[in-house]
Amino acid sequence: MKNQYFGDVRDLFKYDLIQRILKEISYLEKFTFIPMLTKYDPKGKDGNERDFDGAKKDGRPGTNNKELMKLLEKKKQVEADKRDFTEIEDYFNSEDIGVDIYKGHEYFDHGRRDEYFENIPEDLLRNYLVFVDPDNGLKIKNSGEKHLLYDDVKKLYERMDEDSILMIYQHFPREKHIEYLCRRASELKKLTEDLPIYISDNEIIFFLLTKNDELRNQLERIISRYKRDYRKRIIIGNVNYNGM
Repeated sequence: MKNQYFGDVRDLFKYDLIQRILKEISYLEKFTFIPMLTKYDPKGKDGNERDFDGAKKDGRPGTNNKELMKLLEKKKQVEADKRDFTEIEDYFNSEDIGVDIYKGHEYFDHGRRDEYFENIPEDLLRNYLVFVDPDNGLKIKNSGEKHLLYDDVKKLYERMDEDSILMIYQHFPREKHIEYLCRRASELKKLTEDLPIYISDNEIIFFLLTKNDELRNQLERIISRYKRDYRKRIIIGNVNYNGM
């Protein structure tokens, strides 16, 4: 992720979904934010969509959250190189949700990847929603600082306790969406022996993994209800819940 993209309309989906999960699963203590922050790119345009009125008309996920909309819309007035994603901590604190932002290095360094992940304290992987936010998402053929490797996922998953959730941010690549979602879900299952739940707005995806069957059932209910709030935009997968 990049500071310059803080306040993009995609952040509505990201932070609103995190808020919904933490509000509805009360025994999760906080969320651990693992940002994989990369340097400012003056040519970067991928995360700079800031038409909030258009987002509301299109029914994009998160647009029902008026306070979050108000906060993120203000970032349009801030120069790109002055934005700071850590300001989201104040918003979550105002909603009585605790946040621990992991600050392993100032910027994520592909060459120091193992050190970055190994230095995440154990207590940030206990009874938490553990959210990993790479620039682009999961590994590709030529992975770099913008990507989360499967080895990183495996180590985080193995270290977190059974009362935690691992949540991964992913951009859609130029592939057929359903085929891509099924392929990634299958690869993550082989890696962790846990079939991930996924939720997408056809632009970005969140994969969610947990070792706990009861926790998974709660997640399924939350994801199903979230889809009903934004049914025109949301795709979900590996969810068996059909109730109200």
